[in-house]
Amino acid sequence: QQPNRDTILRHGPHLADGGVLLYDASSGAVPTPDLEARGVKVFPLPARQIALRELKREVVKNMVVTGALFRLLEFDADQAYLRTFLEDRFLRRGRELVDLNLQAAARGREIVESVLRERGWADVGFRLVPVPGNEPLLYMSGTEALGVGAIQAGCRFYAGYPITPASPLLEFMDQHLETYSGRSLQGQNERESIRAALGASLAGARAMVGSSGPGISLKVEEFGLAGAAEIPLVVVDSQRAGPSTGMPTKTEQGDLRMAIGAGHGDIPRIVLAPSTVEECYTMIFEAFDLADKYQCPVFFMTDLTLAEVRKGIPEAFITQYRPPVERAGLLTAAEVRGDGYRRYQITESGISPRTIPGTPGGIFKISGTEHDEFGFVTTDPPKRQAMVEKRMRKMETYLREDARGPQVYGTPRGHPTLVGWGSSKPVLLDARQRLAAEGVEVAVVHLTHLWPFPTHLVKPVLEQASLLIVCELNYSGQLADLLQERCLLPTRRILKYNGRVFYVSDIIRGVREILHHGLEEFRVAEFVSVPVEAHEGD
Repeated sequence: QQPNRDTILRHGPHLADGGVLLYDASSGAVPTPDLEARGVKVFPLPARQIALRELKREVVKNMVVTGALFRLLEFDADQAYLRTFLEDRFLRRGRELVDLNLQAAARGREIVESVLRERGWADVGFRLVPVPGNEPLLYMSGTEALGVGAIQAGCRFYAGYPITPASPLLEFMDQHLETYSGRSLQGQNERESIRAALGASLAGARAMVGSSGPGISLKVEEFGLAGAAEIPLVVVDSQRAGPSTGMPTKTEQGDLRMAIGAGHGDIPRIVLAPSTVEECYTMIFEAFDLADKYQCPVFFMTDLTLAEVRKGIPEAFITQYRPPVERAGLLTAAEVRGDGYRRYQITESGISPRTIPGTPGGIFKISGTEHDEFGFVTTDPPKRQAMVEKRMRKMETYLREDARGPQVYGTPRGHPTLVGWGSSKPVLLDARQRLAAEGVEVAVVHLTHLWPFPTHLVKPVLEQASLLIVCELNYSGQLADLLQERCLLPTRRILKYNGRVFYVSDIIRGVREILHHGLEEFRVAEFVSVPVEAHEGD
């Protein structure tokens, strides 16, 4: 069997002319005449064979490949960078382990050198140039940045249930939260986890719950409870391809409509969507502050790509951005005694005072059944109407005081404008630059605050554009529909829903088709042009 043969057959046609193919040839070389005819430089590398037979440790096969890659990119010829990394990572386990990995990398370089000599190639046309800098960096995923930010923002209770791609957040919080006098819980199921988080919030802790699409669906009834009983809660939705089980290890942006509308009846809710690893850190502070202030669920929408992508972030970015934790709306004992405490007091802002259990003078009463200002169950029509309007008035207050407009790159006025949300922003910005190099000027507008929808901040920006092209990873165009509904502006769409991320080429092709051929929507498709033989266990 040659598992890499299937991979090469499947993805080879997408390899650019003049590109490079490096593959593990331990099970035999794969014929690649079609690729070589297009100028692709092919490097068979028996990485697993070298690791097993020569170095006696299969685990170092990846280091063999690393050495080969470094040689292809003309990087770290003296192994100085690699040695520093390996010593930092493994020296505590012994010098022998560091030397073994260096030897594996050296063998990878040697194999590439031999192919270059054999084929008469000086190089492969690519070079990785080190960027000098002494600034300490933290190599973080979006999940880790979110977890660090949540703890810094005062989160002291996290509950979850194992589900891809949200499980790493549960693992992170379980590993670190107790150090800060917090607690994490792996519930027996999705609903138990959110109920525990609601209980922790009622007890006075800043609480967060996380899951992905199927788990979020199971928590819908509790979202209603959080809205009706006015319980602060941050809900992290690490989106994946759906519906149902869908594709657990593939990405999508298919949960927007669920976040803004799932549940029976109307409740106040806020939906935020970070677009970078840095925003996973900074915006989670905002999520907890908003949950406290408006006493409602705040949805924090990441996706598999953003949750798992890693990048170097300056350590100073994390250490210097630490807004103070302020618990809005919590009454002291003196305030409770001073003005007859009513938990669900009807106010102009819609925000009622609250206490935590044990506050002297306060009666702690919570109900998901409709209630009056004191929390007593009622079916009285005027009281019911007043209470619904009070709760929803919080969203009007949010739009006045805390809503944020879109991020704008370039000049929308008179130009086609790409609109996106979530992890697609870096791709849209790259596409904008490449289109500009072709003489096509486009702007990028990216939304992070999605609900309540800030029409008064978004529409004045979008209506300047000559054409709106909404780019998102779902079938229907959920953000595009929301824009049309709230801004009354027509949109064109670039949509992708095969489980893969947007590539810059997807956006460029979509823009060309829409501008040159007038398409209303461009659906990204990838076709396998060659038969692929699959083997059991590959």
